Amino acid sequence: MRFVRSSSSIFLIIILSILVIPVGVIPRSADVSTQELNFSLSEEVTDVPYVWQEVNGFCFPSALSMVLQSMGLDLGLYDILAASGSGFSMVSISVEETMAILPGVMVRQLPWFEFFTDLYGLEMEFYLDSSTEYGWHAMQIVASSDSEFTDYADSVSITPLNIMRESIDNGYPLAISVDTYFLPAEDWDIIRDYVGPMQPGGVGHAIVIVGYNDTNQRVQVYDPGVGLLGDNYGYPNDGRWNYSMTYGQLINAWESAGYVTFRLSNGTGPVDDFEEILASYITKRLLGNRTAYFEGTENFFYLGTGANAFRGMGLDMNVETIRNYCTYYLEVDKPTAIRLLGHNLEVMMTMQYLAFRSSLDSLPKLLPSKNLQSFLDSASQALPHMEVLSHNASITSGINVIARDTLLYNTFFGMASSFEESHDLDNAISGFSNELEEISIHLIAIADAWELAGEALSKELEESEGMLDDNLVVVVSGGASILIIAAILIIWRRKSPLVE
Repeated sequence: MRFVRSSSSIFLIIILSILVIPVGVIPRSADVSTQELNFSLSEEVTDVPYVWQEVNGFCFPSALSMVLQSMGLDLGLYDILAASGSGFSMVSISVEETMAILPGVMVRQLPWFEFFTDLYGLEMEFYLDSSTEYGWHAMQIVASSDSEFTDYADSVSITPLNIMRESIDNGYPLAISVDTYFLPAEDWDIIRDYVGPMQPGGVGHAIVIVGYNDTNQRVQVYDPGVGLLGDNYGYPNDGRWNYSMTYGQLINAWESAGYVTFRLSNGTGPVDDFEEILASYITKRLLGNRTAYFEGTENFFYLGTGANAFRGMGLDMNVETIRNYCTYYLEVDKPTAIRLLGHNLEVMMTMQYLAFRSSLDSLPKLLPSKNLQSFLDSASQALPHMEVLSHNASITSGINVIARDTLLYNTFFGMASSFEESHDLDNAISGFSNELEEISIHLIAIADAWELAGEALSKELEESEGMLDDNLVVVVSGGASILIIAAILIIWRRKSPLVE
């Protein structure tokens, strides 16, 4: 039997916005030339360091780290999470059948990638193929964010394999999005056995191509995701992250992910006011400045951002909101809906806990001239509360959900079991009201810490004469249930039953 990908078994390279997509968006493509390209028959970029992504969701920054380190930039996975602002970002969604928290690495990935490349003065080219079903969906969302891209479908000579050859011939490994179903590594057998190929509108996995051989029709890749699932969980010390595959296997995996390609090369170097720009950006992300998250679409009021994301979800931990969530959750039985809620909250909190904690460790390296002590003291107050709502088993178990003695798991899985026995939804939920209150306390404490940290960093910027946007306004929302939800997330939820 095949199962649709669940959120715990996805290896993410979210290039897509979580916003509603306007109908009839016209893509904004970069100019496509038809220049003839000449390539060697075989080439490989040597001395590319391997970066393991550690948990689900971090494949894209891990792939970027490999590419950037090969270019001479000393930026590990944690540094990228900090410098992109994704470690200090969070979004919540709450409306009828959907309650979710999305960690920063999953939120509008292309815009934060562009911010990061502009900050470091890197040359970035983004490619996709709108003639594929996945690529067409990606194009609609990328175009709506006003990001520049090249469409492979617009040219005969600009092809995925030619871009691969040209990049590697110039000494730059290439990060691409692929469907793990088609990757030959045995670590992805679990996807072949239980999940199936990726669906259009889904999310792909990032790998790095380091070499190619036209004679043998093979490529050499570094895969940051091996070792994440099942019995072989852990850093792949046996070197199986470095493997080759045929052009046919590559094309199948790449095409299924719309031939999405991220091409980086050296540019002008970091901007002059690097520290001020990064510190200001992080401040806005922590405080939930809506323009910083969704420039041009700030009125998408159903999305909570930054500290407000945690606060809103905390205030939604009550009988009425969870009952409404279960009532409107279509095509899935209520016990499964309840279990999904608890499991997915723990997955996303675990991802953000690691991203936030590691970003705090990296930030002093990125902002050496700033006095960050007050900021770090305030931000660190969130860590014990994030830890209580996190557990590695939630994101390493793959297809099956592993039982664990955690607050979120015990609350929501216990609630579901109670409902199965009593068939009384209100009593099943209210029987865990104390646990829901405890979860709420932790979420609101995280929100408070993020606000204090944002204010501390803002003060440090002012004292060091850094330039902050005059429109930086902190708005603490009431956390009421949000009224509208992006259609793409509703569809995803309806197609993602819990597999046990």
